[in-house]
Amino acid sequence: MHIYIMRFFIIFLLFTQFLFSKSLEKIILDEYIRVGVKFEYKPFAFINNDGRIDGFEIDLINSMMEKLYIRVKFIEVSSKNKEKMLLDDKIDILLAGMIPKENKNSNISFSKPYFFDEQIVLVNNKEKIKSFSDLKGKYVGAIKGSTHLEKFLKIQSEVTSITFTQYPQLISALTYNNIDAVTADSSWAKEQIKLHDGKFKILDDVISTNKYAIALKSDNKDLKKTINSLFEKISNDKTYENIYKKWF
Repeated sequence: MHIYIMRFFIIFLLFTQFLFSKSLEKIILDEYIRVGVKFEYKPFAFINNDGRIDGFEIDLINSMMEKLYIRVKFIEVSSKNKEKMLLDDKIDILLAGMIPKENKNSNISFSKPYFFDEQIVLVNNKEKIKSFSDLKGKYVGAIKGSTHLEKFLKIQSEVTSITFTQYPQLISALTYNNIDAVTADSSWAKEQIKLHDGKFKILDDVISTNKYAIALKSDNKDLKKTINSLFEKISNDKTYENIYKKWF
C-alpha cells in the first residue's frame, strides 16, 4: 500500500509541475527568465551581424529584468508554435507580436500593452497597385500561423492567398514577384522598405490597429503583476522612450 501511495504522490507532483507555469519566486531563485521571441522579426527581434539576438523587444525585456537582477534566456518561437510553447511551459513569457484581442485561450493572460501597430499591405513600388480593390485576382502572401490573411480576406476575398513559414521567404517572394503583395504589420513593413532601398511601398488603407502585449499563463498572476510594474518603471524613467527612439 505504501508503494502505491508513493507512486500516486510522484505522479501528482509531475502533473502539477506540468500544469502550472514557472512561478515568479522560482524565476527569481533561478536568476533567469525564459522569453519567447521570433528570431527573424526585425526590428523587434533578430540575429544581428555579430550573431547575437537584438531588437526592440530584446532591449525592452532586458531593461525590465535588469531591475530584478535576473538574466534573460531568449528562446525562438514562430507564429505557429508560440502559444503551445507557452502553454507547454517551454517559456515563461511570450512576446512575438501577441495581440490580446485575438486570443481565445482562457489559459493565456496578458500584460499592459507595450506597442501599438497597424496591419497593412506591402507591394512593389513599380506595381500600379494603389488600393485593396487593385489586388483583385492577385497573389497575396502572409506568415503561416498569423491572423493577417484571415483579416485581410474579410476585406478583399478575390485574391489567391499564399502562406510562408518564415519572414525572409515572404519578403523574398515579393522581391522576385512570386507574389504581388504582403499583408503584415506596419513596423515590419517599414523596416523592409529601409532594408531594400525603397523598393516597396505601403498602401494607404489600413486593415486593423493592434496592441502588442506580453503573454503568460493565466495562473501566473504574481508574474503578471511584476511585469506590469516593471514596464511602468521603465516608462516613467524614460528607458522605454529611449528604446523606442532607437528602433523606430
